[in-house]
Amino acid sequence: MTSTRFLLTGFVVALGTGPVVAQPRTAGFGDYSSLVPSVRPVAAAEPETPPPAPPVRTPAGVTSLQQMQAAPGAGPAGWLDGESAAPPAYPPGSYPSPYYVDGPGCCGPLGRAGRVGYELYSFTGLNFTIGNGLPDRLNAVGWTVGGGVRTLFFDATHTAAWTIDLGGSYTYNRGQGAQSPTNLFLRTPAADPNPNDGRTELQPQPDRLVLSGIRGIRRSSFNYAFGRDVWLLGNGSAGGQNGTNWRVGGWIGGRYGTSSVDVNPLTEVDGYARRQNVFHGIYTGVHTTFDIPVGAWIWTNGVRVEYGHDWTNLVPPIQGNIHNINIQFTTGIRY
Repeated sequence: MTSTRFLLTGFVVALGTGPVVAQPRTAGFGDYSSLVPSVRPVAAAEPETPPPAPPVRTPAGVTSLQQMQAAPGAGPAGWLDGESAAPPAYPPGSYPSPYYVDGPGCCGPLGRAGRVGYELYSFTGLNFTIGNGLPDRLNAVGWTVGGGVRTLFFDATHTAAWTIDLGGSYTYNRGQGAQSPTNLFLRTPAADPNPNDGRTELQPQPDRLVLSGIRGIRRSSFNYAFGRDVWLLGNGSAGGQNGTNWRVGGWIGGRYGTSSVDVNPLTEVDGYARRQNVFHGIYTGVHTTFDIPVGAWIWTNGVRVEYGHDWTNLVPPIQGNIHNINIQFTTGIRY
């Protein structure tokens, strides 16, 4: 009986002390000191992030460029975020992007002093020819049509810009025909000098001088010019213009292209001939336009006047150079 009681007592002591012995030592956690508990203690939990403050509304009448140039105390995006920070230094003419709302959105295309603008334009109008020789055989008024692209390098004030212009034009002048005939050298088709020898050997023939009437001339050219534009009612850039503006400007340039003349030989029944040659010229002009903002771009409408001189050598032996005065209506968009 005594032995049985002793065994029961030892068994109970073993059950009670076993889990205690199995616990790790508290001094440095023994061999398991590198273990990290799977649950962060409550005292070490990260504090809750307070909800962001509502954005400060932009005052009425304030432009996006003024927001970027806000006084100290505004955030990196001016009045857009309400944070306190010194405004960054932006290059002259910079403006924020409407798509980059998390930052200042700087910058648009910039030149050395201000923004860079781009313009697409077209024109049509009247062409007046002046001079002796070929111009004497043309009607007084022709017509012209053309267009091009213009790059504008604005000053820091954005009220003036230097321009580079690339484009093309087509001009047609109707001739006086048989009412003003003259002797012209016309091309002679190549011919076989010995048609009966059984071989075909075409050889070029000299031009022939024939009394002819000029039906009309055509000129197609590539044009290039450099100029200066000035806006008289304030900022003329696409990002800064707030209302209708008035622009004046001028340019000087050159052209290079191809020209042709249609001729009726009066010694032939229903005769027709054509001469073609390259030509080059110089021109200068002035224009004035009214600029109307339409969303992110500007609609331009106005009038331009050009004077030019073209060297053609189309109708030897008479003089073929032409003085031109063009009066044209123009329209386009700037962005």
